[in-house]
Amino acid sequence: MLVRKQGIVVSMIISGLLSGCGSDSKTKSVEPDVIQPAELTAAQVRDHISTQVGGLQNLKVPATNEEIPLPVVPDSKKEYIQTTEAKRYLGKQLFHDPVRTVRLDPSLGGVEAAKQTGSCGSCHFGAVGSKAGTQINFNVGGEGLGYWDEKGDFTPRRRARIDILTQIRTEPLYDNDQLVDQLPTLTDVFENEDGMRTVGLPSIMGLPNVGTLRQSGRFDAVDSVGRNAPSVVGSAFNNRLLGGGLAGEPQGLGFAINPFADPAQENITLLLLDAHRMLEAQSAELQKIPGYIHLFREAFPTEAAMADAAQAEGDEDYLNLLINDVTVFRATATFMRTVVTRNTPWDKFLSGDDDALTPAQLRGAKLFFTSAENDKGGAGCMTCHSGPMLNKQSSDPDVAGVGYFVEENFFNIGLSDHPLQTLNAQLRNDPDYRDEGRMEVTDRVADAHKFRTPTLRQIKDSRVFFHNGKFTSLKSVIEYFNDGVPEDPITGTASTLSSIFTHPRGTGKEAGLGLNDDEMNDLVAFLSDALHDQNFITYDPTSTTDTFQLNEQDYTYSKYRPALANMGVTDGFVISGMAENNNDPLTRRDRGMEFLDVTDNADISTQSNTIDATQTDTLKITNTSNNVIDTHLLLIIEGLPDSVQLENAFGKTEDDEFPYLRLYLENGVIEPSSSISTKLIFKDNRDASAQATVNYNVILKSGQGNP
Repeated sequence: MLVRKQGIVVSMIISGLLSGCGSDSKTKSVEPDVIQPAELTAAQVRDHISTQVGGLQNLKVPATNEEIPLPVVPDSKKEYIQTTEAKRYLGKQLFHDPVRTVRLDPSLGGVEAAKQTGSCGSCHFGAVGSKAGTQINFNVGGEGLGYWDEKGDFTPRRRARIDILTQIRTEPLYDNDQLVDQLPTLTDVFENEDGMRTVGLPSIMGLPNVGTLRQSGRFDAVDSVGRNAPSVVGSAFNNRLLGGGLAGEPQGLGFAINPFADPAQENITLLLLDAHRMLEAQSAELQKIPGYIHLFREAFPTEAAMADAAQAEGDEDYLNLLINDVTVFRATATFMRTVVTRNTPWDKFLSGDDDALTPAQLRGAKLFFTSAENDKGGAGCMTCHSGPMLNKQSSDPDVAGVGYFVEENFFNIGLSDHPLQTLNAQLRNDPDYRDEGRMEVTDRVADAHKFRTPTLRQIKDSRVFFHNGKFTSLKSVIEYFNDGVPEDPITGTASTLSSIFTHPRGTGKEAGLGLNDDEMNDLVAFLSDALHDQNFITYDPTSTTDTFQLNEQDYTYSKYRPALANMGVTDGFVISGMAENNNDPLTRRDRGMEFLDVTDNADISTQSNTIDATQTDTLKITNTSNNVIDTHLLLIIEGLPDSVQLENAFGKTEDDEFPYLRLYLENGVIEPSSSISTKLIFKDNRDASAQATVNYNVILKSGQGNP
């Protein structure tokens, strides 16, 4: 959210004289020299920002995970939320392991084929800023990860599984709708004794509810939420998480679901265990895996001692004391607290590096940390995007690291709903229904349509923005704030619409920020590149930023964790041995773990041309099936004579037997009836008298990696 607050403006005074020459009718006039303002220096911008936020220390990321501030809790709970490396490592494994998604209920639409195919990492992937990167985000019931193009750029692509689509609704809900779902995840329908139905949030872990559960987005075939997946970055620096702030709300206030009176980080992991097919079913799966037993013992020594004592007394269920929902969510919460970036150009700038930011980024940073109020000329983003992760209010006392957290950083900025909210509108038979946001949690009309301010770190990779996921570029987001005009007629006319959004320059002023295009581009430069840390994506053992995904040090067990290797844990996989994040067939193809033979799904026509000893064949490959051919298309060339080489081969198959060519597909697919063309260039190494037309066989496979 880019909004403004009144603050002190440190301005540069550029002095100079405009000179010109007088002239008579016979003398050529001379235009006066235009003196441009001097380029901002890093020191000037740094001093200005420091003034606005009460010191640069309030923006600096703690140097180590152990220094990341913890919420204030009773002494009895300090060990409960303590950050340890053993808990962090276990939590990271759990976050990305599909083994836990086993709570399926066929009576509520659950499909067995979706078992253990998704994880927390299904909707939170490192290459897209720990978000989903797509407007519709799928956990269980989805398939695929994404594809890399020939430049090495990643495009997320996770969709509803074709084999599950036939089992649920088929009417389209919106333009280009390929999703078929019954109810968004977290929406439940209860029926009381009088037959009255209530739509709302779920009960959890035996808490009282409002009747018998009749429909549930927590159990149906497709696990997809009616909001854009939020970033995990900076989770430690808020005490209300999720779009409406449900996580961290004390039990007894509004519709809070916080049975253990936990901080937001532990509470969110409990809520998501319930939402995403894991709660009360995952422990039995984890207890089957020696590697996990070992890691839980390291992370929870007190619970391990209790389990050992119970085992000594003959308790067959002793592992329940060690591996249970509570220890799972405590470990996962610790991992989430440590998801930060520390090596962006912005961090280097704050530490005194005058060359860290480009001139455009410096100008953007100054706009970001300058108020718009009373025409001070800034964008005022700092009001709601302050603190080390730029996800807190500028007035939040915790920016100084004292451990206190504010609860209100929620705003209605007039946005329309995420497409999946159409399901909720249909369920309520209310075409004017809009996502209630914070009000859904607090039951206060004053909170209607307000949503939590997100972090801006790694936002470059997000691809979709706001809770509705409808904005697809940073420039479009900035333009939205610059205009100050709501996009939705209902949320945009609600009494809760924020004046900070509509009139950031003050009452009586024109709407919006009033920035010109160059200024908006400067903001894009700052937000996009100055706040981006490549080490969040690409592993660098010297970096103090850890990759969000498992990296070489995390999963090369034979080198870094031999105890796990001795228990049979396989290098390159999560502890369970499944594929990281998702374990469906398309994801396995995306990861190069397996390949799908699609030879029978296509027609190949060939035109051949031979010059000297080189034969060039132009192949036109047409998808003749009713389904897409997806990810990469691999042409494996079999039956070549020993004397003939495929000159433009991408490589050889894993068994080093056949050359192959890799085709990067536009948008990752060949649609039915569509075609793609390529060339095969063969060189015959024999003398001319022995050369002949090259005959061969083409096998087509879809998948990424080495076939």
